[in-house]
Amino acid sequence: MEKIAYQLWKKDSDSLEIFKNKLLSNLAKDVSKLVSELQINIADADVALASNLVQSNYSPSPNAIIFVKVKSYFSSGEIEFQLDKVTKKIEGFVVSESIILENEKKSPLGSRTEGFSQIVFLEKPANMTEFDWFDHWTNYHTKIAIHTQSNFIYIQNTIVRPLQNGSPTFIAIIEECFPSEAMTDPQVFYAAGNNPELFTKNAEIMMDSCEQFIDFQKIEVIPTSRYRII
Repeated sequence: MEKIAYQLWKKDSDSLEIFKNKLLSNLAKDVSKLVSELQINIADADVALASNLVQSNYSPSPNAIIFVKVKSYFSSGEIEFQLDKVTKKIEGFVVSESIILENEKKSPLGSRTEGFSQIVFLEKPANMTEFDWFDHWTNYHTKIAIHTQSNFIYIQNTIVRPLQNGSPTFIAIIEECFPSEAMTDPQVFYAAGNNPELFTKNAEIMMDSCEQFIDFQKIEVIPTSRYRII
């Protein structure tokens, strides 16, 4: 079993709402026989309040990210044939998935997940070895990420290889789901409630860890609506 993540850009002639409808109806139907799992994440109007969280170094950012699970990446050609029907551009990555936090009650099949899903694409800083990067991410940063934030879903995807030549050299894709209030309230985002001191403490701990392994000139942060379809 393999997991594939695709960045999707809509056609210039489509509005974001039309693109969203195509993904949730046409695409879901067309790929249903090709995949065992399908998740569609869309940077739609429902997450407009989270625009202050966007970070983009590869403009324009993708309009959607989808995650599929297949028996083999060999199926990717058929999947991409269907994606090409509804997109202007795609970038695919075979990934290895690690589920740190899951909450199926807040993310039922066939419905929009509560709150919002933040997708983060990361590259390795040039001055770090791959071993040191993963060592910090998995053995140090993971605990900080779940203790200092209000995330109720946290999934780490290590990129195995890109499926298109010339794709950015991303090393990992993170997905975190937060309550809706975290779109506009940093204290909610950092699991601090109405406690300014705890907010400052959690934010500082989180950012100190991030600065040790993230190149902020090569990062994509995209708030999305999350739909688990299959």
